[in-house]
Amino acid sequence: MAKATVDSTDVIFDPVAAVASAFSYDDLLQAPRRSSALPNKDGTYAAFTESSYSFASHSWSGQLKTVSLETGTTKEILPNATDLYSFPGSVSLLKTRVTPSGVRVVVSGWATLDGSLLSPEAPAKPDSGLLYDTIFVRHWDYWITDNRKSVFGLLLSEKDLAVIKEPFTNYAKGLGIESPIMPFPSTSDFDLHDDVLVVNAKAPELNPANNTATYFYVLNYTSSNTPNQPLNKAGYGACSSPVFSPDGKKIAGLVQLENGYESDQNIVFVYEVGADGTATSSANVTYRKTFDRSPSSVSWSPDESSILYLTGEDTGREVLWRLDFSKRNGIPVLLNTTHSVETVEFIASSSAKLLLTNSAIAKSAYFETFDIKTNSTTLLLDASASVSESQVDEFWFKGSRGVQVHGFIMYPSNFEPSKKYPLAFLIHGGPQSAWTDSWSTRWNPIVWADNGDDGYIVVTINPTGSTSYGKDFTDKIQNAWGSYPYFDLVLGLEYITKRYTFIDTERMIAAGASYGGYMVNWIQGSALGRVFKALVTHDGVFSTLNQYASEELYFPSHDFGGSFVRNTRGYYRFNPMNRMHHWATPHFIVHNAKDYRLPESEGLLAFNVLQERGVPSKLLHFPDENHWVLKPENSRRWHKEIFEFINHWSVLGKTNAAALLAEVAANVDDNDLVM
Repeated sequence: MAKATVDSTDVIFDPVAAVASAFSYDDLLQAPRRSSALPNKDGTYAAFTESSYSFASHSWSGQLKTVSLETGTTKEILPNATDLYSFPGSVSLLKTRVTPSGVRVVVSGWATLDGSLLSPEAPAKPDSGLLYDTIFVRHWDYWITDNRKSVFGLLLSEKDLAVIKEPFTNYAKGLGIESPIMPFPSTSDFDLHDDVLVVNAKAPELNPANNTATYFYVLNYTSSNTPNQPLNKAGYGACSSPVFSPDGKKIAGLVQLENGYESDQNIVFVYEVGADGTATSSANVTYRKTFDRSPSSVSWSPDESSILYLTGEDTGREVLWRLDFSKRNGIPVLLNTTHSVETVEFIASSSAKLLLTNSAIAKSAYFETFDIKTNSTTLLLDASASVSESQVDEFWFKGSRGVQVHGFIMYPSNFEPSKKYPLAFLIHGGPQSAWTDSWSTRWNPIVWADNGDDGYIVVTINPTGSTSYGKDFTDKIQNAWGSYPYFDLVLGLEYITKRYTFIDTERMIAAGASYGGYMVNWIQGSALGRVFKALVTHDGVFSTLNQYASEELYFPSHDFGGSFVRNTRGYYRFNPMNRMHHWATPHFIVHNAKDYRLPESEGLLAFNVLQERGVPSKLLHFPDENHWVLKPENSRRWHKEIFEFINHWSVLGKTNAAALLAEVAANVDDNDLVM
């Protein structure tokens, strides 16, 4: 993929050579999905899993594989069943460490009130009622019960894994904390050392409905832990990715300074840890004034005590930085990687090399080695699913605040510059998120580009509020959901339709999920809504007032300027419901029953309004999906129905879209411009 400069007039564009066949949603959903690669102790190979779904058998299949870190050759392996330990319940997120005492195994599972691992054979209650006397009654896609996530483990003999040296134990029993962090528990929420482990847990004294704060706790490998003081002080926000230094004397982690803001910038902190598991000192080693990106993971160099490696978003990519925090006001140095870095592991045989799991818009997970000394990568194992990289390009344009705004453009596999193609204008969720140069099995732009008879031009813009362009750019969306981001999208649409003559302005559709669904609903009620032939809203917001039916109330409180009780006006300001009398463009609505972030009534409200107004519309509902559509058969239906809808409406009638778009863009600061 060619990389464009920031100059909005200098956009690199190379005609795309035709490839053998289009990439369909069946191709996407049946393509092998790889995990990250984990190197073995001596650095000779790395292990990974690869799973595939078959629509013929309606089932998943999976393999455990290894890849040689010298040759890149792979082979399938099978575990020795006699070396396996049977856990007394359902567990996940396994981590192991070879210690002087043996092989430490730590997993995550649901703990009951008495601290034991929840057994699938546990008898059900005689009634199904759930009673609450405080807020935070459900989360993401499940209702809160007495059970809490916890970390469990045991110690096995290194010589014979069948020998148990320390029994299966809940290491956080009786501490009143929950770890890993729900609803997306991860192995990055805990780390192991020889005699202790560190866990990341929600602040136990704060209601999680209104607070993002989490703490790092150091625990010993017994059930007799006492509630230690957390390493990080109260008053901060969400923390993540705690990791021990190789000698176990320090812990590095990511800390957000603002409680209640889930997308605040991550600052790197390093803690000196005493023998009792408390911090003897702590310091932030990145600074907002000199580094405005937000890392998402941190790793220690195995032999350099002041060197950290960070991953995080930068200009629409997940990149890799090196940080020497022995230097005062040290600034992370960007390393030379391609596309998006998903995970980083050190190759044990040489601390001068890293094993990277990467992906791109045009290719699924692939493995590279990174040479620290030469700042260069070498391909180890290519992606299991990919398309031509010439189908992807990028551009910049001047946004609503005079700030340069970035976007990606994707071409169909049979692209010919002399032809005209319909446009699929995709809007990301979040809203503090971004379209990045990485693979997706849900909203995959290449699948949209190869949809239909001739395909679509697909454009994804990262407007104000998007991540990876600095804290100020992200934060500017606060109290401005329907202004700056909307203006950027209008100006971006005007820019691309003038810049790329192969876009047929009479055949444009817009689609988005979550905040992207909010924005599609906002567009539907504006003059811009008449520019498009069809719209698609997936689990979006119809009424900002109903955001207070969500579970994590800190989210609307932050973005709308306070709680609904104390600042009702902030919830009315950019409410799509206020403009429902202008809704007129054919509209496809998706909303899922288990989406507790955006309750399904939002989709029903939007669909009912469309139907009452006589607007051609459809509603697709999945009773077994949450905010996302994850099951392959459901995802297949999702793609089929949406693509049939937009393909039908995108070819009908004339709208004089170019002239109308020019009028909307000329009045980009007038929020009330409607048809």
